[in-house]
Amino acid sequence: MTALIDRRLVSDESGFNSRVSKFQHRFCNTEFGDLKLTAQEKGIVCCMLLRGAQTPGEIRTRTNRLCNFTDVKEVEAVLDSMASRDSGALVVKLPREAGKRESRYMHLFSGAVDVEQLTQEVAAGTSQTVSTPTQARIESLENEVEGLKQELNELKSLVNSLL
Repeated sequence: MTALIDRRLVSDESGFNSRVSKFQHRFCNTEFGDLKLTAQEKGIVCCMLLRGAQTPGEIRTRTNRLCNFTDVKEVEAVLDSMASRDSGALVVKLPREAGKRESRYMHLFSGAVDVEQLTQEVAAGTSQTVSTPTQARIESLENEVEGLKQELNELKSLVNSLL
């Protein structure tokens, strides 16, 4: 926290003899900051910093305490304006994933996003998460069937030896 205070991104607002430290952000909309955001843009940034990449529909429902959007089209319009700012984009639109209706948006406060690499990772991760448990289950069932076959053969040979 001291690093943020040193960079003047937060200020200590704790009262004298306060049991809990209280801080106020100076991330944007301050007299000394160069980042000026509307209430809707600020809500989107807060939500994205907390939750990562999201669809406009998810953003609309998750920012209802911070700001108001009339519909998803308004969220998309604000996101598009944030992506095409003259002073530099704040968000990027990610390619739509297979089987999804909407594209997700991701903030750029942590640096540029390699959209192609992210798309490949998501595609690889999705296929692995689907196939790995399925493959493991198939192998488990095959082993179980093999064990049951061996038990059946032992029972057959035991019955034949008794007859």
